[in-house]
Amino acid sequence: MTDIQNQFNDKRRMLLDLLDSPVIDVQHIGSTALGDEGIMDILVIVPSLHAMTTLDEKRLNQAGFYRLHHPYHKKCVFSEFHDLISLQEKCRLHIVEDQSTKALHYQAAQDMLTESEALAAEFRAYKASIRHLQKKDYESAKADWFRLRIANKH
Repeated sequence: MTDIQNQFNDKRRMLLDLLDSPVIDVQHIGSTALGDEGIMDILVIVPSLHAMTTLDEKRLNQAGFYRLHHPYHKKCVFSEFHDLISLQEKCRLHIVEDQSTKALHYQAAQDMLTESEALAAEFRAYKASIRHLQKKDYESAKADWFRLRIANKH
């Protein structure tokens, strides 16, 4: 088992034990799930986003995860940082509702990247070509790539 798999398993156990609201599933997604370097992305599936309480957020804070307050649509995002000065992300939690369109898109995208080495290579090349962008623009461009290349294919 690789170091990144061990890190994911540790985070998975922590999330299943930490949150008061029932966590239905925890999945490793994104580039690090494919064996690449970068920010570890974790999909956390819960019955309802409204069930995520202030207490859940405080527990995540105690575990080193802080909510990102952006206009995310139908998801909550928490990040773990290498340090709180540089704010370089180490791990990002994408918390979505079970059986939601958002959850199904994440799962389908990961399945497609895992099953198609050509698509995964295209994704890696695209990310390399946009690395120069500022973080917000980089994330937006990446989301556009997923929307154009993957969301319309399943």
